[in-house]
Amino acid sequence: MRNSTFNQRADRKKIFTNIFLIILLLAIPVISSPDFDGTLSLFNSEPFQRDFLRFVLVIAFFYLNSLVLLPKLFSRKKILAFSAMVVLSYAVVVFLPFSLVPNHQGTNDGSPQKEMEMRRPPENDRFRNNIPPQFPENRPHPEQMGAKKDNTLPKKIFTSILPFLFSFLSSFFIYKSNEQRELEKLKAKSDLLNLKYQLQPHFLFNILNSIYSLSLLKSDDAPNGILKLSNVMRYVVQESSKDFVDLNKEIDYIKDYIALKLLRTDSSLDFSYTEIGDLKDLKIAPFILINFVENAFKYGFNAEENSKIELKIIVQESILNFTVFNNIVTANITGEDSLKVGLKNTFDQLNQVYSGKHSIRIDETETTYKVDLTINLN
Repeated sequence: MRNSTFNQRADRKKIFTNIFLIILLLAIPVISSPDFDGTLSLFNSEPFQRDFLRFVLVIAFFYLNSLVLLPKLFSRKKILAFSAMVVLSYAVVVFLPFSLVPNHQGTNDGSPQKEMEMRRPPENDRFRNNIPPQFPENRPHPEQMGAKKDNTLPKKIFTSILPFLFSFLSSFFIYKSNEQRELEKLKAKSDLLNLKYQLQPHFLFNILNSIYSLSLLKSDDAPNGILKLSNVMRYVVQESSKDFVDLNKEIDYIKDYIALKLLRTDSSLDFSYTEIGDLKDLKIAPFILINFVENAFKYGFNAEENSKIELKIIVQESILNFTVFNNIVTANITGEDSLKVGLKNTFDQLNQVYSGKHSIRIDETETTYKVDLTINLN
């Protein structure tokens, strides 16, 4: 539900952003027009009408290219169809404004001859022979000359090619940028899945070793250990493919893991667990905390020495503080390389999932090791 609401807000933000940009772009030809006088009278000017319509068509081509031509044709290697559609779109931008807004300025009925007759002195004027005509019959009206010049093919192409080219290149650049971001997201997700699959067998092998040790000792705790192992394996199977899981389920998984570890310990271990705050309605990436717990038991417990392990979980609103402390009582341990790999994967996972939203501090001495991890789960 939270992800759905976030996506809806993101979609609305994109829509409002696009509407704002379209309005801003359409204001450019209005403000930059030489006929602009602070009013809307320039919309009566046919040259401005053609320029404005050309701008609208260029913006429409931007979205057509971004949403249809590039993803449906170009990305599927249909270059010939893509090129044909681009050329057709350019032809529409060039010719449609002149088709919808033809030249009529400077005439009453569209006839240059009629305009010149209106501007010629009346036939019965006694000074007709002494006043030269304002516009010779063999010379078109100046406004007609401008209209004719504006209506030529080179003029049409020149006035359209720059905005069309800008629209094409900008849409192409944005499309390729979005494509690159999607590839990076897919790669990050793939890397994250690889990290999970590297972590899970590592955990299960260690837990199975614990159960095996209980079986060798013929301990009465073995059945309870098998039950805890069943819970752990069920969690791994059901939750491992998810990007985020309920925080309380992740903590229950850690408790079951700790219970399995405690089955092999004795009174030489001073273990304490503290949990403060409400874990409900919060999500966390799975298997991101367990390696620190495993590390504490690997280095912090030795039946021949006084050992101490402290685990503290504090949740305040959406902030999780996870602290693990242990004495270092084991110098050489089996599986140390795999443990280092697990911790490295955990750090990588934190950087990928909670980049900029977590902090971790590790205090290590010759005899103690402490991890203080804070994550913003919002």
